[in-house]
Amino acid sequence: MTTPATTPENAQPRAARRDRRGWRNALRILGAIALKDIADALRNRTILALMIGVGLMLLTGMALPALLQLNPKPQAIIFDPDKSRRLRSLTARDEFGLTLVDSPAEVAEGLTSMPRAAIGLIMPPGSLGSPAGGPPGAVTIQGYYAHWMDPAAVAQQAAFFEAQLSAAGGQTVRIVTDGHAVYPALDWGGHPFLFSVTAGLILLIVGLAIVPHLMIEEKEAHTFEALLVSPARMSQVVLGKAVAGIFYCLTAASVVFGLNAWMVVHWEIALLAALLGAAFGVSAGLLIGTLVDNPATLSLWVGVLLIPLLVPTFVGFFENTPMPEIVRAAVPYLPSVAMMKLVKIALAGDLAGAPILFNAAVLLSATALILALTVWQLRRMEV
Repeated sequence: MTTPATTPENAQPRAARRDRRGWRNALRILGAIALKDIADALRNRTILALMIGVGLMLLTGMALPALLQLNPKPQAIIFDPDKSRRLRSLTARDEFGLTLVDSPAEVAEGLTSMPRAAIGLIMPPGSLGSPAGGPPGAVTIQGYYAHWMDPAAVAQQAAFFEAQLSAAGGQTVRIVTDGHAVYPALDWGGHPFLFSVTAGLILLIVGLAIVPHLMIEEKEAHTFEALLVSPARMSQVVLGKAVAGIFYCLTAASVVFGLNAWMVVHWEIALLAALLGAAFGVSAGLLIGTLVDNPATLSLWVGVLLIPLLVPTFVGFFENTPMPEIVRAAVPYLPSVAMMKLVKIALAGDLAGAPILFNAAVLLSATALILALTVWQLRRMEV
């Protein structure tokens, strides 16, 4: 019996089949390691305590909107160029809340800075007493509202303040709100800023803590050696832990964005921020896991890293914050600032001029650099 000779025609399909089997085996090993690490994380007391802490952070972030919604009084933010005494007298009333501001921009910022049902009013000159234009005894006021407000609540607030202002001015007042939804700007503070910081902080904490703990657990149990004599390579072991970390990061991100879905305008930007933030946090966690051998040292490393990553975020959003010029120039290049700005962009209405590509590039560059350092450290460990 003769065996057929190997020819270029049948050698190529055999090589392709071997390559496919190799990829399938590698993916099978990677999936097994990732599933094992996901299950191990649920049994790790330290990681469970971390998850409980993250849950408490989420509950704290939800507390402000819940408390504001408990206030049933109608709320209005008003800009009055005339600074009318009649209007100022209404601020002392107890059955509703009325806030006077100095510019139309402050009306818009006030509406979106807090998750409350409020209406914003831009009073025309002479609106309380001598209407400028229109039929005698009637005045039209432009009304504004945060984009997340329910239309029925907007109509109810408009009708309520029409009655109040009509009585105060002795004339018919009509508030027009059609097409006057307001979206937060990138440099505004308030609840959108707090939400973006909370989302970024949770992604960082989960990524920086879970992956190193999984690696330290392997080192303390001396199971790294057993894994390395198995068909798994070091790169597959580390990638499996990275997949587990990304799983938990994206799970936390889905909860954060789900609870604040009413604020998100651009879901594609929110998904980009979550993916790039998870990749950065997990890559940093991988590097720490290769350098640290015990939980006490890990806590020190995480604390040292979080301070320079988080503190600049509180000044990175506000252009008018006093700071040295060298700091002002460096802050936008911090990956934590870039991640939280991407979250903030997802909440904005107008994307014209939004630095989406710049912030994404900062995160990708930082992740690539950290992964390169991690590969270098892994090669040292394998020697």
